[in-house]
Amino acid sequence: MGTQTSKAAIIARRRHARPSRGPSTQTGGAKHTVTDQHSPDCPQSKRLLTPLASEALLEVSGPDAVSFLHNQASCDIRQLASDAACYGTFCNPQGRVLADFVALATAPDTLLLRLRAEILERTLDNLRRFAVFSKVQLRNASEDWQLLGIQGRELASALGARLPAFPAAPLIWTHSADAIALRTTGDPDAVELWVRSAAASELLSALKAQFALQADESAWQAATLRQGVARLSAATSGEFLPQQLNYDLIGHINFRKGCYPGQEVIARMHYKGKAKRRMLLMTAPAGTALRAGDALYRAGQAQPAGTVINAARPDSGAQLVLVSTTETAVEDGLLTAAEKGTALALLPLPYAVPFG
Repeated sequence: MGTQTSKAAIIARRRHARPSRGPSTQTGGAKHTVTDQHSPDCPQSKRLLTPLASEALLEVSGPDAVSFLHNQASCDIRQLASDAACYGTFCNPQGRVLADFVALATAPDTLLLRLRAEILERTLDNLRRFAVFSKVQLRNASEDWQLLGIQGRELASALGARLPAFPAAPLIWTHSADAIALRTTGDPDAVELWVRSAAASELLSALKAQFALQADESAWQAATLRQGVARLSAATSGEFLPQQLNYDLIGHINFRKGCYPGQEVIARMHYKGKAKRRMLLMTAPAGTALRAGDALYRAGQAQPAGTVINAARPDSGAQLVLVSTTETAVEDGLLTAAEKGTALALLPLPYAVPFG
């Protein structure tokens, strides 16, 4: 865990600071500013290989694949380059986020979307309602691929024999005949590897010589939390506007594209309203067991003041949590319960978070 910064200092920084001047990538209508700092969860001597059982792939193919997705998603699918991925969301007509994803095009008429496995089938069902009049096929492609999380220093050299090139920036992907390597965040020590199932056994055997197999996804998920990237689950799907998850700050929303479900509500919040609720990174002491969807409270108040979006415990110590809440609630202090709850502490994110 990094050194804790005082709550007042972090809130003041979020009010006034500009985003850091780290490397950035344009994804849709927003600029994603990232910080290439090494994750404290991955010491240089430790390289981890984690099967990502919580993730799944949705394949969209056919002559209308790009136009169909463009009309359903909050990002601009048409702007995808051959080596670039993008963040995106599917929303309901009320502007609430149903699913978040990372998308890339493996062919001009074929796209892969990585999202949480527990919401893949409901996402497929929702998309199929709109696909009736389009020349498009939608399917769960998870059986075709093995999804792995790779963590550690000097990954380019460690994976060099397996890939013709290494993804050098966030949302850039490279590939061989049997695998795709993708950096989904600004963490240079974390890369997703999507391996074709037919080649997975051989590649896994080779990687185990360089990486320690890690069955638990906690360290991988903690690295994502530190980058401030929320992941929707069954407990939080349909509950939040994109701005309440900071998706407008890190590139999930393109405010220049045309209509998609929920676009009017989301655009109105962006242009005319102010986001009273935002997402922050916090930590809960050892012994707590917060889960996605759990409510958080201010002392003595029965009304929830925040919601846990994601939680991960990278080691036996404190728990990292992404929390959607208000600035006032953070200033007052968030607790796991209204009476005799455990207090949460605020941690910095690698980008500025402006409250309305």
